[in-house]
Amino acid sequence: MHNDYKKLTRDKALTAMPVPEFLFVPLLQHIGAPAVSLVKKGDKVWRGQLLGSADAFVTANVHSPVSGEVMDIVKIKNPQGNTVEAVKIKNDFKDTVDPNLKKYPPWQELDMETLREIIREIGLVGMGGAGFPTHVKVSPPKDKKVDTLILNAAECEPYLNVDYRLLREHPQEVLLGLRLLAKAARAEKVIIAIEENKKDVIEGLKNCGALALARIVVLPSMYPTGAEKVLVKKVVGRKIPNKGLPIDVGVVVLNVGTAYQLAQSVQTGLPLMERAVTVSGEFANPGNYLVRVGTLYRDIIQLPDNFVREDYRIISGGPMMGFAVASPDVPVTKGTSGIILLKSQVFTETNCIRCGFCVDVCPLGLLPYLDRGLDDCMECGMCAFVCPSRKYLVQKIKEYKIAKRREHK
Repeated sequence: MHNDYKKLTRDKALTAMPVPEFLFVPLLQHIGAPAVSLVKKGDKVWRGQLLGSADAFVTANVHSPVSGEVMDIVKIKNPQGNTVEAVKIKNDFKDTVDPNLKKYPPWQELDMETLREIIREIGLVGMGGAGFPTHVKVSPPKDKKVDTLILNAAECEPYLNVDYRLLREHPQEVLLGLRLLAKAARAEKVIIAIEENKKDVIEGLKNCGALALARIVVLPSMYPTGAEKVLVKKVVGRKIPNKGLPIDVGVVVLNVGTAYQLAQSVQTGLPLMERAVTVSGEFANPGNYLVRVGTLYRDIIQLPDNFVREDYRIISGGPMMGFAVASPDVPVTKGTSGIILLKSQVFTETNCIRCGFCVDVCPLGLLPYLDRGLDDCMECGMCAFVCPSRKYLVQKIKEYKIAKRREHK
């Protein structure tokens, strides 16, 4: 059986990561327009206070993860390597909650429109990594109809266990969040898609009444089962069109962490400002942690005494679809599912030998070696993983997409 390295943290319960003295909260942690800062240097802030908002539809509110003082609005690199504005906050370690936070009605009383507004207010985004604003996902355009909502509980990336731990430790909250998301999206059918290697979680969900809400679809434990396009095809037999989204085939796919957070916010009034993160790899403190957004990676990982930057790579997310960060001085965002420290492996590219291995493993049937279908590539990394010529295929596809976006600006 292949080694997915999940055993390193699979049985480690979620624990709170100590909160540092300084946090750097990016105003762009999502797909869409950045939030506009509502605070300035010297302002006092409360935990849960709105730090940034924007008028655009595709955007997400950003909130303070601690109480304290705004030191400045600074420029910082995010995990993807882009320079973004961030609110630098000095933590007063009191965690005084914003007294102006809304108190929401009991969840049973919330209708579709109210749920959509709550989802927007709390800054909820897809927490599997992409960071697509959830209020947009559950508010399809009038010419699109949602009939199926899929909870993506596959978590097929090596090393990562945050969804597994949330489902194991908080199944009732995840199911409540799923119920509310289905109501917000007006989905007629609800499906929980989960890999077969999570039998304990499947039983736990059933014991919490999951079958009264959703159908559980058990999938093979195989990467990249959890990728949206693959998941939708396997679960409901619908192929997402080229350059399309799940909504184009009547489906909304949402993450376990997103469902959990919605339940938490509805019950407590607190917005999204903390998330579960798997910390793993070749160092001393592997585990699953609840981390405040804006915490620097440096404050999370315990670098070995003999650490040499050139000998290691810090990966944000999973090793297949994540990003190697240039420095540990990048902040945790709403989309940070994992922080993995791995020894560097430098490969030398050679000429393509037209072996076709990349075509064989591509879950979307693309032709990576011919540079065809790049717009539809989901960057799963399978082609680069099997390439005997060690071509940096995914890196080049990412560069192609970035260049194309710049052309259209």
